[in-house]
Amino acid sequence: MSPNLKSTDVPFVSLPDTRADPFSDVGSTAGVDNPAKMLEGWTGWARRGRALQPDASKADIDFEASVGRFQTSPAALLQILAERRRAVAILSVEGRNHEGLEGSWSGTGFLVSRNILLTNHHVLNTPDVAVSARVEFNYEISPDALLNGDGRTLPASQVFKLDPARFFITSPTADGLDYTFVRIDEAASQAFGTIPLERSSFTVNKSDQAFVIHHPDGQHKQVSFDDSDVVGMDTTVIHYTSDTLGGSSGAPVFDRRGRLIALHHASRRWSGETEDGKPIDRINEGIKIAAIALDLETRARKGGADAAYAEAILKEIKGSDTMAGFFGGYGRRIDSERTAPEAVVDTYRGTDQDIDVGFWNIEWLANRWKQPGKLDGVAKVITDLNLDVWGLSEISPPSVEALVQRIYEVYGEKFDFALSEPDAGTSKQSTAMIWKSSSLMGEKVAWPSSVEPLFHQRSDDPDVRVEAVHGNIFDRYPALYRFSCAAAHAPYSFFAVPLHLKAMDEGSLRRRLATRILARAVEDVVAEHNLDVILGGDMNAPLARGDFSAIEDAGFLILGATDETEGAFSYIKSPRSAIDNIFLSPNMRQTVGKVDYFIVAKDRTMSNYLAISDHRPVAVRLSLASTGGQQPLDRKQIDAMIDQMLDVPAPPQAKRSKAPVAPNNLTGPARKAPSAKGAKAEKEAPTPPGKTQPSKTPPGKTPPRRTSPRGK
Repeated sequence: MSPNLKSTDVPFVSLPDTRADPFSDVGSTAGVDNPAKMLEGWTGWARRGRALQPDASKADIDFEASVGRFQTSPAALLQILAERRRAVAILSVEGRNHEGLEGSWSGTGFLVSRNILLTNHHVLNTPDVAVSARVEFNYEISPDALLNGDGRTLPASQVFKLDPARFFITSPTADGLDYTFVRIDEAASQAFGTIPLERSSFTVNKSDQAFVIHHPDGQHKQVSFDDSDVVGMDTTVIHYTSDTLGGSSGAPVFDRRGRLIALHHASRRWSGETEDGKPIDRINEGIKIAAIALDLETRARKGGADAAYAEAILKEIKGSDTMAGFFGGYGRRIDSERTAPEAVVDTYRGTDQDIDVGFWNIEWLANRWKQPGKLDGVAKVITDLNLDVWGLSEISPPSVEALVQRIYEVYGEKFDFALSEPDAGTSKQSTAMIWKSSSLMGEKVAWPSSVEPLFHQRSDDPDVRVEAVHGNIFDRYPALYRFSCAAAHAPYSFFAVPLHLKAMDEGSLRRRLATRILARAVEDVVAEHNLDVILGGDMNAPLARGDFSAIEDAGFLILGATDETEGAFSYIKSPRSAIDNIFLSPNMRQTVGKVDYFIVAKDRTMSNYLAISDHRPVAVRLSLASTGGQQPLDRKQIDAMIDQMLDVPAPPQAKRSKAPVAPNNLTGPARKAPSAKGAKAEKEAPTPPGKTQPSKTPPGKTPPRRTSPRGK
């Protein structure tokens, strides 16, 4: 705060424990298999990069010529911080502060979008306080003055007022996350730029550095470089030893790549030591940007006056939070009585409330997986998005095995996998499914015998004769996979089929045949097993061509680019592609936009996946949040049950053109009650045997598992 009015004791969100393992607050319910290994994977990028240099030596990698603990940063960091410092301002404030005291104080804030400034709640606690605040940029020692040894501070070059009447959202200091977003004139960002907001759980490791750009005690702008160790962290906050004073509140905290990782908010006396034994007598706390994002998601879901403001900020926050998964907290149900920090932790623990499904055409991975950049890039994207199961195309058996092994080696995530065509060569583009063994049990299973021969049919068969460009209707065999949730999740099973149909110019009629065969096959699967079926992947043609009318006619729900605006589906980036889609069998169909069923996260991005494949990953979240316990039925539900009891039973034989509606654990409107036979089939569905065949793995490491197919 300022020399005039200082905060007596801004409470910490989480008491620091410098000896605790990172993310110990979520325990065994973390959203990743091994948080420590995941943290090492995300923060060890520099060491891995040096090791890949052709002329790298052991000395280069092991920092042989260091004095004490080796502690440097890339030189480019100076340029990044120099540019981002411009968006940092000093706030001069007066009024009634967060403790109810009248006076004046100062703090720090920074621009995060073209017209939004971020600071602490205890700096700007109400709209009345914010409207009287002065925001001053360039209040710092100039480069020339610094070189000349002149310590005089130049007056701020520009002063702005805030406009909380148009935009103001805040989280309290006590039992909150101590943040405030407020509107500022767009001219500020035009002159001084912005600091991008990014989700990320695994930003820094213990003993890394945390650099703070701030206005300590109302002084000129400064940066804390020395003794800036990160000494602890959990899912919500980071603790560090960087020097700060009152007035530093609301400052941005950066990692050694120059990325914004936290909002500085509090400091207190503390007796402890760093990892290398250096005593600590004071410690700082910053609120993770990822935690703020999860809190905003919760507030958006709750509705109310702040919901629109929360949604607006979420659109400015980029990236994916690995711990929470690509969809974050969307669809997860949190006790409304929990404090904001507790709700963040509960959201991270809520991985048992949903299953996230993705499909991705990874171009040329089949024969380029030995290129480190290709394999590492794919591993990074899949790890960061943290979906439970992926359908992959343009792969080969060795590329998939190398991929899951690489994910395990670098990030500690254990994936099982099965191949649609185990004997396919590297020259053939095939498909596969990979899934997190902590979330799902899976296996490749046989299609019903009534439809299996159709998957090997050719378009030039004498009984078909449909087009001039002949060939296999399915050039890549569309294998059927069955998945069941692991013990920690709600009981739920489903089928998935990864698709990669022929290219656009190689046979529209073949695609039409393929989609009708798939529709028939799914009807038989649903009738036999009473389980949902998800088709997904590369259709190789826009839906508008009409090649997929057979699937639409069969009652499938097609999730594609046009659905994203309605809240039903997500491309990982802008929905410019119309050839990668997800098809949900009729028994899963629900009203677009129901958050209990499939969730959109339109603001999420993955910055570098386009360097790996021109195809965008597609993803859908299936919410299981309400299946964990019995919910009391309300009057409307009881009346609906009575109405169904009075209905005339359906005829035993359904027309083939319409797939039967099967019971499902997912919540949603207008679902038919399961018959006694259907309910029994669901309850007694056998657990997949999950036979495994270990791959070659270094001693002491748990290998990813490859399931052997049960039939083809």
